[in-house]
Amino acid sequence: MNRQTRLFVASAGLVFGLMLAASSQASAQEGAPQPIGPFVVDLRGSIVPFGQNAALAAPRGFSSSLTPTLGLGVEAGAHAYLYRWRVITFGLGGSVHASLRDRSAGELDPDPNGPTLRKRFVALSSQLSFNFGNRDGWSYISGGLGTSRYSLFALGHEGTQRRTSTINYGGGARWFTSDHLALSLDLRFYALTPLAAAATEPSSPRMTLMVFSVGASIK
Repeated sequence: MNRQTRLFVASAGLVFGLMLAASSQASAQEGAPQPIGPFVVDLRGSIVPFGQNAALAAPRGFSSSLTPTLGLGVEAGAHAYLYRWRVITFGLGGSVHASLRDRSAGELDPDPNGPTLRKRFVALSSQLSFNFGNRDGWSYISGGLGTSRYSLFALGHEGTQRRTSTINYGGGARWFTSDHLALSLDLRFYALTPLAAAATEPSSPRMTLMVFSVGASIK
């Protein structure tokens, strides 16, 4: 099991466990729980296992082993909760994500004086969510459509980076420690549509990126 797979399993297990804890906490509260809503705003930091994809690196003239592997970023989103049916509250919203990582050539690389390579991922996504719990804490699963730009380039030679259609799906939880502030966790997958080579742009393969985010929610 490689490093990326271990990170995926650990992150997925953590979020799934916390989602169950949030649901259990909500169901155990005394009295009639208050409904989720009417809106929430998220601001989180993110970890993104970029990996080393030869199908992305080779058309750009790079070796995949010399590209950055783990990105750091930020994510912001807003969601409105419109309708409740039994134990499910339906929400609509969206998010914007941005992450990057640089890798400079080292002494052991084939070309120690080679360029610094940057990977950057930017995504704008809509989301339909299914939420379980009450206004003091809830878990959710969600998904939607959007666009993203996943680029690999040498610093100083960015060029034009194309956007591609992207499906996002995942889940998470929010725990409110006060009337308006919560701890927020989200595990999300972005499925990127492949891009064919153009006159001035190389091709990009079909890819799925995992993003694990933790931060705060405000209502």
